[in-house]
Amino acid sequence: MDIEIEEVDSCNKKIKFVIPYKNYKKEVDKYYQKLGREVKVPGFRKGKVPASLLEKQFGPEVKKEVLSNLISNEVNKAIVEKDLRAIGQPHLLEVNAEEGTDISVSASVEVLPSVDIQDYSNIELEMKIPKITDEEVDQTLEAFRQRKAKTVSITDRPVQEKDLIKIDFTSMLGDKPFEGGEAKDQIIQVGGGQLIEGLDKGMIGMEIGDNRDIKVQVPEDYHNKEIAGKEVDFSISLKGIQVQELPELNDEFARELDTEKKYESLEDMKAKVRVELEDYERKEALKAIKKKLAEKLTEQNPVNLPEGLIKEQVKFMSDQEKKKQGKEVKHDHGHDHGDDHDHSHDEEVTPELTAKYKEPAIKALQEELILDQLSRDLELEVTPEELDQELQNMAQLLGGGSSLTQMKKEWEKNGVLARLHSRMKRDKTLNSALEKVTLKEVMVDRKDLIADNK
Repeated sequence: MDIEIEEVDSCNKKIKFVIPYKNYKKEVDKYYQKLGREVKVPGFRKGKVPASLLEKQFGPEVKKEVLSNLISNEVNKAIVEKDLRAIGQPHLLEVNAEEGTDISVSASVEVLPSVDIQDYSNIELEMKIPKITDEEVDQTLEAFRQRKAKTVSITDRPVQEKDLIKIDFTSMLGDKPFEGGEAKDQIIQVGGGQLIEGLDKGMIGMEIGDNRDIKVQVPEDYHNKEIAGKEVDFSISLKGIQVQELPELNDEFARELDTEKKYESLEDMKAKVRVELEDYERKEALKAIKKKLAEKLTEQNPVNLPEGLIKEQVKFMSDQEKKKQGKEVKHDHGHDHGDDHDHSHDEEVTPELTAKYKEPAIKALQEELILDQLSRDLELEVTPEELDQELQNMAQLLGGGSSLTQMKKEWEKNGVLARLHSRMKRDKTLNSALEKVTLKEVMVDRKDLIADNK
């Protein structure tokens, strides 16, 4: 079949083709044969109903359905054959179908525009990596000590700041209890900020077995609106006192901390911790510079976007925001813009949503389109082996007991696998692009980096 593609603009194509009458007639005859085996007509056995009788009784409906199916199939074949990256469903423009003649068809389809990626080898990027300070190394070692801390019961002194205490408490708002106002065997750290300000500090000096009444002014912004901004009377019963004993920071601690990392001494642990922190910061800086490169590539390659796609992205971003806020979403559709889209929800995109989300929607879509085109130019793809390896890594991090096959099926069903594949492809594309630009690493003080990002 000869297909003619007419470019209306960068985002819209017109498809023209002709369906030979003999092809149409062949499909009509096949339909009648199928119909003859299914319908019951008085006086005729099933499958023996004459075609002329079927045509007389069902002709208009049969011809309409056959023509509709033929046109739909041929339009979709044309889109595939001409590699049109269609957005949503094509729209029929014109059908000329006189009895006994070939059928000419024209349809329009919204498409992703093609992009000629400009030379980006002249892009220069500065990757700022924060220097690791002695204080940050010491903070990490202190976290190691906290992880290995032992809890010891204390019975020979009253409560002090930083103690872990076990209490029962009841509370009253005036002369009435309130929801959530009592607990048994509650473990808190004195001064740890777990309770209403002033309450835990009011327990300093208590001894095991003591009871104490404490009056507390609840802050106006307290989460329990019933008592927010009001004065509450607490009755406390102290049942136990504990303290954390931290191990001494020495060579023995270093050697016993992590058998896999095999720290040989305290100094060796400090040196390796510094390297680990530096590696982490370099990876974080690399994430930031990839984001910057994506922005630069998008700026360098301006592209018009189909209005339907922008509306869909606005709707998608609005739905995501509602999900974050815990609101019900009628139509949630995570998606990859390389695929076809259904615009059946366009009517839900209000002027208010457009005003709020259109600019970030366009920015996100342009970046996605540019990186998709770049991956095509570089002939990059995520292999099944790479995807399985990433799934394996994530399964280990999540600590789930599911098999890789089961996890893959579940993620494929709920759309997570498609998003993971898309993220990996994006990362692979940016890694490749980074090799072609000028990248300068600069070590900076963290406070300067924070100031730059404000």
